[in-house]
Amino acid sequence: MMNNKQTHILARLEIGFRMDAAHLWELEKDLIVTLQSARHFGRAHGSAGEWNTDWHRQWDNVEGILQRTRVLVNAMQDAIESRDGVRTEEALVAWDTIQLEDARLVVALGAIRAQASKLNADIRQDWNTLARTFELHLEAIHACAQASRVKLELLEKHSKKDVDQLVQRVLTKLPNPTLTAGVDYQEEYDRAAIELEREQHEYLGVGDLFKSFWQWFESPEERVAKNRFLRIEEAEDRRALSIAD
Repeated sequence: MMNNKQTHILARLEIGFRMDAAHLWELEKDLIVTLQSARHFGRAHGSAGEWNTDWHRQWDNVEGILQRTRVLVNAMQDAIESRDGVRTEEALVAWDTIQLEDARLVVALGAIRAQASKLNADIRQDWNTLARTFELHLEAIHACAQASRVKLELLEKHSKKDVDQLVQRVLTKLPNPTLTAGVDYQEEYDRAAIELEREQHEYLGVGDLFKSFWQWFESPEERVAKNRFLRIEEAEDRRALSIAD
């Protein structure tokens, strides 16, 4: 049986593999709406003057980071589809740049989270609902970037045709994904993983795929450490646990 860490990574792998250019475009439109809602939330519930100015400045920063990240993810996907060795090298550079943008994003989200913690307690639940929607968008973007990195790893050993066939084979084994799957999908992912592991010695590339996604996909612990969260209570709970440890 897989543990929760393995199930988490396998679920993210599936989300990333299914996130093609059309899905990314839809995600971007949803993300624009969420960003507008976040700006409006601060304007409606925050303080006037300097607080409001800082709030909008922070979201301008986040929006810029996400726009640059989306361009880089698209570049990675285009390079994979092109089957061009030079563009594959460019895609690897894009991956490294995504890591730098992600570091900036963590800092920016920390600043927003700190500012949001000053909101009145009676509206924190509303804020956390909005924050959760934003976090789900981030999950999808990062899953897509990580899946593209796995494909680049596979392309070093296999042809584009073989990689495409491998990805499709894996997707047929996995349950229909949702970003909120978690525990409800544990048994389905367990069964899929057992079957895929059994195929490692029967089908080209399955073993390489498992090796790659263990290397390039974040574990739940790594995700928490990077702290891309915006929800206030959750951030406070983690700080309390860190102090206790």
